[in-house]
Amino acid sequence: MLHLLFDPLCGWCYGAAPALSALKAQTTLKWQLHPTGLFSHPQAMSREMASHFWSSDQRIAQITGQEFSLAYKEHILADLDTPFDSSASTLAYYLISQTVPDQSVDVLHRIQQLRYAKGTQDIADFIGLAAEFGLDAGQFAKDFAAGWPKELHTITQRAQALMQKNGLRGVPTLLLQKGGQLSVVPSSLMHKDPQNLIDFVAKQ
Repeated sequence: MLHLLFDPLCGWCYGAAPALSALKAQTTLKWQLHPTGLFSHPQAMSREMASHFWSSDQRIAQITGQEFSLAYKEHILADLDTPFDSSASTLAYYLISQTVPDQSVDVLHRIQQLRYAKGTQDIADFIGLAAEFGLDAGQFAKDFAAGWPKELHTITQRAQALMQKNGLRGVPTLLLQKGGQLSVVPSSLMHKDPQNLIDFVAKQ
């Protein structure tokens, strides 16, 4: 089994999406995705933060080929009135992935694309995405408005405990489970030629 620890507002997690999608297509291993809630505590945005994020994002784009659009720069990073907070994206991921668990890797990538490629975090766009995955738009909107359920708090707490237990400090982290043993897949493999990641996992 493969375990992915992530936060949807982590640029490097978004950068890992092509390699993870390729691995998902090639492996027969089961996946379990663990939202960590790493950035789910609102932080006030500043010009300095925005500049730092954009600089880091350009490096990620250069290494992975992932798109960080001008819409993202102008509508997300330049919006200093909206805190940096992954709570909404994490909730959207949770609600959709609970319905289509076998598509969790794709769900995460599509949520990341809303922010980084399309430059939006509007609730209407989360609702539209949920509908694309077959959820009832009205029910999703109702569940989204209710905020984090107890189960999502439990999931993120367990993910953080898993990180602490294994001495893990950041995301994305990909763990390979064999029996009761967990091993860390080198993070650099998630940001290079996807075949490197596929070959590594196949040999373990």
